[in-house]
Amino acid sequence: IKSINLRAALQPQRSVSLDLGRISQHYQCDPDTSINQRSRSITTILSNMLSPQDIKQHLLTIIFDEDPTVADLACVVVAFALLWFIFFSIVKFTVRPLIHNKKWLLDAISKDYERSAKRQLKDLHIDMTKDEFIAFAVRDWPRMQSIYLQHFVGSFFCIPSILGIGDPWVASSLAVCGVLSEIGWELQDMIEIIWVRLFHKEGKKLFPDALVIIFLVHHSLASILGIPVILFYRHHKTLHWLCFDLQFAAGLALSIQEITKLLDISNPRQLRQFKVLNFIAFITMLWTRGIHWVYLITTLLLAFYRDQAWAFLCLGTVLSLLFSLFNYALCLKPFYKKFVKFLHVSAEYESLPADASADRRRSSVMQLDLARAELLEAELADFQSLFQKREVTRRQSVPVLRGGRRGSLLRLQLQQSKSFGYDITKSKDL
Repeated sequence: IKSINLRAALQPQRSVSLDLGRISQHYQCDPDTSINQRSRSITTILSNMLSPQDIKQHLLTIIFDEDPTVADLACVVVAFALLWFIFFSIVKFTVRPLIHNKKWLLDAISKDYERSAKRQLKDLHIDMTKDEFIAFAVRDWPRMQSIYLQHFVGSFFCIPSILGIGDPWVASSLAVCGVLSEIGWELQDMIEIIWVRLFHKEGKKLFPDALVIIFLVHHSLASILGIPVILFYRHHKTLHWLCFDLQFAAGLALSIQEITKLLDISNPRQLRQFKVLNFIAFITMLWTRGIHWVYLITTLLLAFYRDQAWAFLCLGTVLSLLFSLFNYALCLKPFYKKFVKFLHVSAEYESLPADASADRRRSSVMQLDLARAELLEAELADFQSLFQKREVTRRQSVPVLRGGRRGSLLRLQLQQSKSFGYDITKSKDL
């Protein structure tokens, strides 16, 4: 009964069709009527048709309709894309004046440039000075905060369904909003990337091929499978769980990354916060991109098989395998290795005796900062390595020394040397 009443309340199609009928009548009206009068009348009808109230009712009808068309769902995706574009724009114009020349942000970005961004820019062949990078990062900082907020909002749409709260039909429709919200954001994000790439004078430098491929892979799963799966499996709770897991994990990881960039790990209290936050991020990633991901995607593929939905099964298998490889090779494995490495380096730093020399303490801090940089850039750095052209020089062919322990300063020099791979050198081997 609730469903019938809600559907009855969400029926703007009749009013739209009536208005279209009224417009057609104006083309058959009295020939003495002037063209200007006809135009004003048609404009009035169109403005009434496209009033915010009618648009809202039309979108709600589509969202709560169990049998929408592809065109209907595409309208909701475009609406979410516009909504997120407006939200991002408001956040940018509101936050940028508040963070202008703030020392805490400038210091954090400056350290981030020295730790890892400088090398990343070089790997991506982006010619940007330190001052240019700081200016770019300050301008882009509000956008990064908006991205993880958008992911959190998208995941919250799925909570009623996965927790069994309220009417199942309404909960499924809200979960559908979560999927369409993500597709809408990905649409406006790709449009922005393509726009900058094509029309900005530094477009190819700001978005090189490696970054464009990263975003295409990231956006492929929801963009390709989202609408077709909604059309046939909108009430399948596995779909709702996938939407929640991927968006919530992404929002949490991004927010933790932004917070930890601002922490001073030479401070014992902030060092503990850094380790706790990254441990939370790793456990969340392990569950959502590893254990639960395998269970959910297997359940969904089995549902495709039982329903003999061969197109869904084939396409879903290919995309899920690619995304699973992405999750393991570029998220879970590098994050785990670099988090463990950071824990070892931080343990050495915390175990320094009170009478340690200034050189030893400074060397330990530098190693800790390098391990932190590797951890924060884990996913992007490993993906970039797939696109780098590596040339093995004669100097690089020298085998890594193994055996007894060396001094901290020697270990640091070896880590920074071009003779040793930045990502594969282990302190225990040195």
